Amino acid sequence: MKFKNLATVIMSTLLVVSAPSVMAKTYKLASNVPADSATGKLLQEFAQNVTAETDKRVKIKVFANGTLGGQAQYLQQIQSGVVDMGLVNSAMMENIEPKFGVLNLPFIFRSFDEFKQVMNSELVQKELFQTTNSKGFEVVGFMDTGPRSIYSTKPVNSVEDIKGLKLRSMASPTYMEMLKLMGASPTPLDFTEIYSAMQQGMIDGGEGGLGTLWDIKFGEYAKYGVLTEQTRMVDLIVINEKALGKMSEEDAAIVKRIMQATSDKSLEVIMADAQESMDLAEKNLGVKFVEIDKQPMIDSMKPIYERAFADPNKGPFLKEMFELQDRSL
Repeated sequence: MKFKNLATVIMSTLLVVSAPSVMAKTYKLASNVPADSATGKLLQEFAQNVTAETDKRVKIKVFANGTLGGQAQYLQQIQSGVVDMGLVNSAMMENIEPKFGVLNLPFIFRSFDEFKQVMNSELVQKELFQTTNSKGFEVVGFMDTGPRSIYSTKPVNSVEDIKGLKLRSMASPTYMEMLKLMGASPTPLDFTEIYSAMQQGMIDGGEGGLGTLWDIKFGEYAKYGVLTEQTRMVDLIVINEKALGKMSEEDAAIVKRIMQATSDKSLEVIMADAQESMDLAEKNLGVKFVEIDKQPMIDSMKPIYERAFADPNKGPFLKEMFELQDRSL
């Protein structure tokens, strides 16, 4: 009888000791950025830190470079629970929750410091990020992608030179209208098609991060990087609500805390990485970086803002953001 009781105690002890490993779960995080990019490295660091600080109870496996499909595809899988987490940009998120469209408005952020202030505010972290909870997933953080500007295969020295250019655009109504108001001709293309489209003369360039002139070698054809900095599209880290619910409160809090630290780090890393890439494009590919007077471009965006203010989904949030920024239309 004593032996039987001893065996029971031993078995109970083993179950308690092994409990963490039984509860351990690996979560899939989908991304469309290369693993060796600045954002890709930050995501991997985030995953490693979560594993370490949860004592391996939560493991995150990053599927980079579109392995699990494009953003639209894997966002649907996140909503259904097939994929647990993902990197989704604010332009894509606008299709799910219109309020995110405010982040995509041209020249909404007038400086890096203002961008940092707004993204770390309760207005964004609490009010905006929680709007997706009813959609089956939660936004747990963001990654800075740096300012988006214009690159061209043709010389650009003023706003006038942008008029008539066929520029690649994301399939976003806001981005396409923005380019039209600049006088350009927006051409929606998948990101993977940009290089060959410039090579074949189908487009004259595009709008996006100027670091791609070196990183993706767009600078082999686009010899002009125009520092317009019209938008600062944000990458958001989202997680399926049920997946988050499978974590203990302690582990969920750890994941969110580490994501916040990663967000803060991205503000420094992405800027430095972009500048290094631009320097390399200038030195090795002969890319010329041009500063132009942006005020005419800013003034031309008034119709977009007037419509956003009138939009019942975007207007109230935009008004709050303007109050936070201490600005007016």
